[in-house]
Amino acid sequence: MKYQTAIQNIDTEKALSLLGLETKKEGAYIRFLAPCGHEVVIKCYGEKKNVIYCPECKKGSNIFQLALDMRGINYTDLVEKTARCARPIEEQLNLNYELEWCAEMEKRGLSREFCQQIGVGKPKGKTMLSGCIAFTVQNEAGVKIAYYGIRIADRRPTFHRSFNPELYLFAYHTADTGEEVLVTTDLFSCLRHIAGGKQSVCNFGLPYLSSRQMELLSPFPRITFEWLFADKREIMLNVAQNLKTYHRFM
Repeated sequence: MKYQTAIQNIDTEKALSLLGLETKKEGAYIRFLAPCGHEVVIKCYGEKKNVIYCPECKKGSNIFQLALDMRGINYTDLVEKTARCARPIEEQLNLNYELEWCAEMEKRGLSREFCQQIGVGKPKGKTMLSGCIAFTVQNEAGVKIAYYGIRIADRRPTFHRSFNPELYLFAYHTADTGEEVLVTTDLFSCLRHIAGGKQSVCNFGLPYLSSRQMELLSPFPRITFEWLFADKREIMLNVAQNLKTYHRFM
């Protein structure tokens, strides 16, 4: 496996957890205390994913060198232990959460009836997504393949390791590829657009569009983007360089 492919396949959070590091996520970056004794940053999405920079030492490194220095874990072992699942899920999910409407969803401007219809709500009982708003994820054929959760307390995403958000677009199965579509990074915003009668899909909060997501978007004649991040310039440039079918940015 080539270096660039391997480093993109590494799940950053899983790798840092394997190394026993305490982390703090800030958008597309994660901060942690490195062996040099300083707090460093590592990018967990995009072109420079898994590249490390120390503001104090003014030096760069990467996840492979860090694993080797800390635990003696070599390149091949790290890829094997922490790589994301890169294959789409084909079988229907054999799991059914009982989802209930709650105050958080009312605060987000979403009605009980709409949430029940689209499969969004707070799971009852003790589950992996306890304390989350769970979103039922279906592939382009409309087969339920996963639940994706957003924690109510801190809005952090929660989902099973078998699900790779880079391979899907939320609500894509309901969209008409012959009509205009709005792409957003925010699942709640996506739902509000759909509830208002507008076609919308979401890339699960990723600060970029993966190659698979761009492939899914290619049939649409017109695409509008709604990027709900502070640093829009970098994200817009990334999309403009990789997606030729865009028309305007919001």
